Amino acid sequence: MRPSLNTGTWRRVLMSLKKSELTEKLNELKRRMKNKQEDIAQEWKIAQREWKVRQVKLKNDLKKTGDELSVGWDEVQEKTKAKVDDWLDKLDAKELEELIGHFREDLADLEPLPENAVLRRLPARHPMTMSLEETLLKRSTHRDFSGETIAEDLLASILWACDGVNSKNGKRTTPSAMNWQDVSVYVVQANGIWKYLPKRNVLLFVEGNDHRGDFGEIKPWLKLASQHLVFVSDGRKLETLATKLVDKAFDVNLAVGEWGERVRALNVGVKIQAVYLACAALGVGCAYRLLINETKARQLLKLTDSEKIMAICSIGDRPESLLDHTI
Repeated sequence: MRPSLNTGTWRRVLMSLKKSELTEKLNELKRRMKNKQEDIAQEWKIAQREWKVRQVKLKNDLKKTGDELSVGWDEVQEKTKAKVDDWLDKLDAKELEELIGHFREDLADLEPLPENAVLRRLPARHPMTMSLEETLLKRSTHRDFSGETIAEDLLASILWACDGVNSKNGKRTTPSAMNWQDVSVYVVQANGIWKYLPKRNVLLFVEGNDHRGDFGEIKPWLKLASQHLVFVSDGRKLETLATKLVDKAFDVNLAVGEWGERVRALNVGVKIQAVYLACAALGVGCAYRLLINETKARQLLKLTDSEKIMAICSIGDRPESLLDHTI
């Protein structure tokens, strides 16, 4: 006859069995984790070896490519030097002297002045404290003007914004392709026509009397603008020593044709945008346009054959109603 087991004894037996099963399962899990770690370690070693092989291959490929580029660049330099040397041998001494003279003129600290020049010094600029975001939000075209003259410090700020000097090394507030600086700004106002000289921060007298009506086509109110800013591009300034060398070396004339016209338009365009932003920040009206009939305007500005009127920006006081117009 088997001895009987009480309830407490059965509980202990069952607990012992469960503990044994849990221990076995835990050991099995440990073995699997160890095997997985060994597999991962092995895969990592393989990946490291493959990466080292790739690094060596990449290094060799880069060295090969660099050697090929170096050889190609050396060939380009030799051909360029040969073409430039050949051109310099054939270059007319007078032409070279003229190019160097233009280069020295552009690098001069101050613009050269004609004989008996009459200058009008601009006052301190009116501060522009409006944020760029707010200025862009307020930028707009205003073709109606009251006829009232804007303060001269506002004009000084607008001229500086579009073509002023903003650093000690002579850099301008607006960019210019290849640093040609081919664009000049003329100011047509009640007391005559003036040319802005950014390095000197002055206005150079060009022509007397009020000729704003000769630059205010299309709409009558444009003749009531305080000033017309006339943007003139000088094609002569595109004929630099650098463009001559590029032309002779690579048979690409950057100064003439469609490419040159595009660049001249871009150089004017950035200045016009600067005028618009300055006018928005200062609360001044602004409208840009082309000149339909520029024959008389060219005579008044005393332009040479290489100079071209690219655009006009009319600026002035903005009327709140028709009653604000001064006629």
